[in-house]
Amino acid sequence: HVAQAQMRPAWWVALLTAVWGIYTGDHLLDALRTPGPLLTYRHRLHQEHARAITAALVIAILVGLGAAITLRPPLRLFGIGLSVAVITYLASAQRLILASLPKEPVAGALYAAGIWGGPLLVGASPTTWPLVAALLHGLAAILNLVAMGVFEADVDRGHGSRSLALRIGPENARWWTVRLSLAGTGLSFGLLAAVAGDDRLPFAVLGLQIALQGAMLFTPAWFAEEERYRVWGDSVFLLGALPRLIG
Repeated sequence: HVAQAQMRPAWWVALLTAVWGIYTGDHLLDALRTPGPLLTYRHRLHQEHARAITAALVIAILVGLGAAITLRPPLRLFGIGLSVAVITYLASAQRLILASLPKEPVAGALYAAGIWGGPLLVGASPTTWPLVAALLHGLAAILNLVAMGVFEADVDRGHGSRSLALRIGPENARWWTVRLSLAGTGLSFGLLAAVAGDDRLPFAVLGLQIALQGAMLFTPAWFAEEERYRVWGDSVFLLGALPRLIG
């Protein structure tokens, strides 16, 4: 919407399968490499239903590749480069290579790049506001992952997983997340006066996405119950569909 890009159906299919495939593949690899009982529901689910999930993952990859082949050349080239980066990230997350690479910033940046790369390449609008929106979206994604790491610091420590929360300490990660959330929210809503009318809703949505990540850690007790932080922290990204649905 912000980039004024008309993305073809194949791009949406490739995007959907890529996001689901990376998210699911990462959890599946974590579940399979972790010995003993798993403490989070999503990891238990992936461990108990590994065969069915693996089959669904293979199908999703094939469907995504089939859609990606039909994309416009610039998008295909960008997708190839991003795929290499994603494979590198997954290998790093499993400590096969680059074991000290910080997971959350890389994963959040890849998520935002995958969503915004195509519209930035083929959009009709100047790139300034789409690029600003992409950076804010990336910030929301990174803060979301760091917040999850704070909530699950004990679980990650028990599983031998790495996160920024474990590297710098949960309290330090919480401190930075809350303050960066406040700054990002202020910037997003502050830009409402500068952007065109049609772009105000997207920047308001970005502000809400960033704000919730800090709000969860500002009042963590309620969000920690029954892993509510997962439901709220992830579901807020669905609000990104509003500009398209309303427009």
